[in-house]
Amino acid sequence: MDLAAQKNDLIKWIQSIEDSDILNKLEFIKSEETFDFDKEWERGVSIEEARNKSKEFIKALPWEK
Repeated sequence: MDLAAQKNDLIKWIQSIEDSDILNKLEFIKSEETFDFDKEWERGVSIEEARNKSKEFIKALPWEK
């Protein structure tokens, strides 16, 4: 997909958003002048780590004991 098509898809998606929380997050990203995608990517968690944290959370629920 070329850049113009990606932008068009994003514009259509943004226009369809009705959740104010998502719009606020997008506005925050837009206003951040120092947003560094690579740095944010590094701070992310792997799917395996997320899966393990989810399992730990579920096991800690009172009805799971």
